[in-house]
Amino acid sequence: MAKQKWNAQNYLEFAAYITSFGRDTLELLAIQQGESILDLGCGDGTLAQEIQSRGAIVTGIDIAQDMLALADEKGIKTLRTSAENLDFDGEFNAVFSNAALNWMQDYRGVIRGVKKALKPGGRFVGEMGSDKNCRIIRSAMEHLFAENPEFGPYKSPWIFPPPSTYIRALKEAGFSIIYHTEIDRRTTLEADMKGWLELFTDTLTQQLNEPQKKRFYRDLVKRLEPQLYSSEKGWEVDHVCMRFAAYLPPLT
Repeated sequence: MAKQKWNAQNYLEFAAYITSFGRDTLELLAIQQGESILDLGCGDGTLAQEIQSRGAIVTGIDIAQDMLALADEKGIKTLRTSAENLDFDGEFNAVFSNAALNWMQDYRGVIRGVKKALKPGGRFVGEMGSDKNCRIIRSAMEHLFAENPEFGPYKSPWIFPPPSTYIRALKEAGFSIIYHTEIDRRTTLEADMKGWLELFTDTLTQQLNEPQKKRFYRDLVKRLEPQLYSSEKGWEVDHVCMRFAAYLPPLT
């Protein structure tokens, strides 16, 4: 599957709210002075910088060079690598991830890598989209692909597992669950829906030619308008997220 291409400036314009939501998840980390923490899918490094400001030693990883350049400017130690291929061994007190796990198709592989990267007693704290996340938008996209066979097959670039599925995978890997919840977070966009869609569906539309892309976004916005647009609020996104905190039992 093609890799998502990120434009840092577009992310800041259309999706800065996602970083803001991650601050609530940060509180679950209960950061201690001098801890070593891995930020999985650190993006532009805003939350990694906040973790670092609380006295932790942070390493941020991402596959988007454009985003990592911004994290570097914030003074974050970064590494360009996939979270599905982690190569750490007992190096971190905690692993943190905000709005990135749903881009990682091999979620069991990610969990195994996180487990190996943690020290005994280490914790894994994250937030990601659940199976209900953007259901209206995803359904509209699937129907458009079905109605336009020249687009080719619909290949979702995301995973949105039910919370019970992800929690079970954590337990099977040896994690104990401290906390988990699901959050219905319908979100008003400050910018337009077309720009938001273009930012997050790059992988989905890479197989389309330019006329097909233009038609796809035009028809998609039109289809979403009755459910996600109002004159009072403007455009909204039907976000539903899961948040969790888990830990590895210490060695006895």
